[in-house]
Amino acid sequence: MRKWTIIITLALVLSGCQWFDNDDIDEAKFQRYSAYYTSIFDNDRFILASEYYDIEVVMNKISDAEYRYDVIIDSPRIAMYAIEVMVVENNITPEVASKMMPTIGIFEEVEYNLIPYQVNVDKGYVKGLIVNGISSEPTINLKIMVLWRDYAKLIVTREFFDINKIYYNGTPIEEPIGDDEGRNP
Repeated sequence: MRKWTIIITLALVLSGCQWFDNDDIDEAKFQRYSAYYTSIFDNDRFILASEYYDIEVVMNKISDAEYRYDVIIDSPRIAMYAIEVMVVENNITPEVASKMMPTIGIFEEVEYNLIPYQVNVDKGYVKGLIVNGISSEPTINLKIMVLWRDYAKLIVTREFFDINKIYYNGTPIEEPIGDDEGRNP
């Protein structure tokens, strides 16, 4: 009887530690999300295209009152590891945001990597990434941050994009904003 009591107590203590550690991890991820959100607003230089990969925004009407946008990142020209992407809609500041902004690579347990001509989803080497969101307006402004690391995960590179998209009579229209010098290594 004493042996079972010790085993059950030990199991409860170990599972309690597991939950505590997960809370710390979730808090760290939310802190990173908040830091990225702030860095997008602190950035004042945006680019139109990347020399390292292709980026495209596609907008579709999904109902009379809703539009879906997809930010597609693919065709890498260099090896990009531990990619993180965040999209901020319509210049909504963190203080007034009523929803989480679309992200990839921040809250997931999986690491995403883009490597030219290599795809192995089981190992995290994907062909491309898609981050999407829903808007009630046919016109949207997207501020996009794409962050990745080198193979050794020592060098972090960030690029910032500012793209306007208008869905007009069934035709999405892109109005990019920025210059070609918005890279922040």
